Amino acid sequence: MTEAVELRLQDLARCFDGAIPVVLVTVSAAGVPNVTYLSKAHVVDHERIALSNQFLSKSARNLAEVPRGSLLIIEPTAHDEYRLDIAYERTERRGRVFDELKSEIDAIAAHTGMQEVFRLRAADIYRVTRIRQVPANERADGSAGTDPWTTRPPRATADVAGLGELCARIARCTDLDVLVKVTLDGLAELLSYEQSMLLLLDEGGRRLFTLASHGYEHEGVGSEVAVGEGVIGLAAERAAPVRVGNAHQIAKYARSVRRSFEASGAIEPGREIELPGLPFADSRVAVPALALGQLVGVLAVEAVASAEFVAADEAALTVIASLVGTAIESIRAEERAASAGAPAKTSPSASPMAGAAGAAPTTHVRFFAIDGSTFLDGDYVIKGVAGRLLWSLLRQYEREGRTEFTNREVRLDPTLALPDFRDNFESRLILLKRRLDEREATIRVEKTGRGRFRLAVTGNVRLDELPTSS
Repeated sequence: MTEAVELRLQDLARCFDGAIPVVLVTVSAAGVPNVTYLSKAHVVDHERIALSNQFLSKSARNLAEVPRGSLLIIEPTAHDEYRLDIAYERTERRGRVFDELKSEIDAIAAHTGMQEVFRLRAADIYRVTRIRQVPANERADGSAGTDPWTTRPPRATADVAGLGELCARIARCTDLDVLVKVTLDGLAELLSYEQSMLLLLDEGGRRLFTLASHGYEHEGVGSEVAVGEGVIGLAAERAAPVRVGNAHQIAKYARSVRRSFEASGAIEPGREIELPGLPFADSRVAVPALALGQLVGVLAVEAVASAEFVAADEAALTVIASLVGTAIESIRAEERAASAGAPAKTSPSASPMAGAAGAAPTTHVRFFAIDGSTFLDGDYVIKGVAGRLLWSLLRQYEREGRTEFTNREVRLDPTLALPDFRDNFESRLILLKRRLDEREATIRVEKTGRGRFRLAVTGNVRLDELPTSS
């Protein structure tokens, strides 16, 4: 007969990823049991765990009388169940363990927007005295546990060779648009992250905007997330990776979305684009892209399956995001230097479509000065710096027939309201280009050389500026 293998906490790491809530059972001195679900269990060392103390008044009373309990944990892929006998040792309200557990709780709360309510009060530390796998005939759901026909094999973690190749590709990029494409395409091709998105920090440092995404039906270029909101915003706020593996067991996925149109259908400023995402994604990882200690943006990936990502995925994505953040800042610096040495203004050039016959299609452009919201034929396109940029280009096109521009001259346009330091001009220009391309608009932005671009207009345009929504 084969001797049973002694189970250790490190053997059950996936059970503590938070994909399936743990169940705590305590008993009073009178023998009355209490069963409660917990948000998170965290491994402290080889024989101790920390449990999140948020709403455990009855459990706390029981533990004061009988400082022992039982914990049920479930492996999220095979659904094997394990029962841990635990003995209460102490409660911590500060320190390393509390901070680590709080970070995990905050990631869960970020999905519901309940950070102010769903707070960690304390981390209760328990010593694990026994671990055993629950036999099939004792399982609560009556299932037999591991089933080779239904069990999803664990996802392969990032390949070192693939990681190295992607790093080399990123290092060869000298253009921001190319860098973004190489990064997201490489994540899918080399590391099997099929769904990903890159968001950059805006000029005010309070919001992130989606520059590009990969693997989604809806690209979502220009969508925004507030710093501190959701998994992506939390990664930006803390400048640290955030990983969630049980999104469907959380009340809802916090998205930075507002309705595209009011019930009346009226066109008004302040629209937002929907953040890209899988409709049934259960696993997400967001890592900050830093350069010289400053936040540049956030790289995020997601998957449908629960508990799809592990600590190794966080590490691999952190390497990629760090390289991307540094590359973006380097490219921005080179673009600014190149713009400083370029002619301040190109000679006006008439568009081949300027003065076209009256039968040519006309695009109606409406612009709201209050926030830069821009609409083409009644459809929202973009707002903010990118919206003001498009309006400035179109005004020059209308007045002078200009189609050729340099980054340097446009960057100095006071109507764009760019900051004096660390402006995001190149990022906003690419955002505008991608947004127009995504919409297949009659107005396009085309790069013509280092620090130069062209406004391409098909047909005629009619410009209409509205200072307010009224």
